Amino acid sequence: MKTLALLPTLFFCALANAQGDTVHLTSGTVVEGITVQSFNIRELKYTKGGSAETVATDQVAKVELKKFKDVYKRSISGKDPELMLTESRNQFTKAKDPLLAQFGYLECARLFYLGGIDASGGGTIEELQKSIPDAGVLPDCYRLKFENYLGQGDAAGIGNASLLAKKYSTEATTSAWPNGFSIEADFFSAMAEGAAKGDAKAFQVKMRDIVAKAGGTMPILAARANVQLAHSLRLTGGGDQAADIYQQILDGKVSDDNSRAGAWLGLGYVSMAKGDAANREPFRAALLSFLRVRLETKSAWGSLQAEALYNAMLSAEKWGGQDFRQIQGRCRQVLLANFGSSEWAARARGQ
Repeated sequence: MKTLALLPTLFFCALANAQGDTVHLTSGTVVEGITVQSFNIRELKYTKGGSAETVATDQVAKVELKKFKDVYKRSISGKDPELMLTESRNQFTKAKDPLLAQFGYLECARLFYLGGIDASGGGTIEELQKSIPDAGVLPDCYRLKFENYLGQGDAAGIGNASLLAKKYSTEATTSAWPNGFSIEADFFSAMAEGAAKGDAKAFQVKMRDIVAKAGGTMPILAARANVQLAHSLRLTGGGDQAADIYQQILDGKVSDDNSRAGAWLGLGYVSMAKGDAANREPFRAALLSFLRVRLETKSAWGSLQAEALYNAMLSAEKWGGQDFRQIQGRCRQVLLANFGSSEWAARARGQ
């Protein structure tokens, strides 16, 4: 399976020494030292000092809640989705805190999917949607499910991804969600079509259209669409053009770990294609690009990290330089330990 998804993520962190909450905007602006008051599908409200501010939800890239780490301390340390689910329910029903509850549900679903327990991941999302039908993390629920479907790499998964994209589009339109989510739904639809081996030229046209639509209001989505455009160009003979796009993303001011991970992956593949038995240096360059996914984009989707680790193993073998066996073995160890249910781990086991 090729690198897919690179989906926008309303992810969150809990910083041990943070002085209040933090919100990262899709423009690249970081708003620190605030208190998030509420977060629904249309807007995020926060206070700072004596003033109150509102941000449209499609302009929010990441939310860091100071209380999250303390509230979910046990389930975070144990990476325990069942305990996370219990704590999320408590936040919703007992503490009456839908803000913390929605982020708990989201992280719980992510942990289930990461562990390959898809049914529980989907069930957690359904419970979130029922309990907090206007939660600000609802788009992230679509992202989690979409990533999971495409990550399956088969016709059934691609079909489900396509249906989910249509559902996302319908809900975003009929419920008058902020416009950026409709653009993202179009991105999902194009991704599903591309995964189904549709016409490459048509796919590239759609990605360019999404880049144009998203560039002003959702630059992170534009970066991810550019990654997918570059992947398609690379696979259809436009390796140099793809490399230029990848580098522009890495040099740009507005991106995220997923788009940067995709760009490093792409550059790794471009370098791999230039190597041969007489010239092994491109394999070394590819290895370094793949390793940077793991080292520099640690919050990127697991599917991207797994793909990078597997290809780091391959490029290390082809390079054959100093300590290449040690590098190869370490990548394999990390791949199997952290992404054991991925197709990339299955490939590694088959070697």
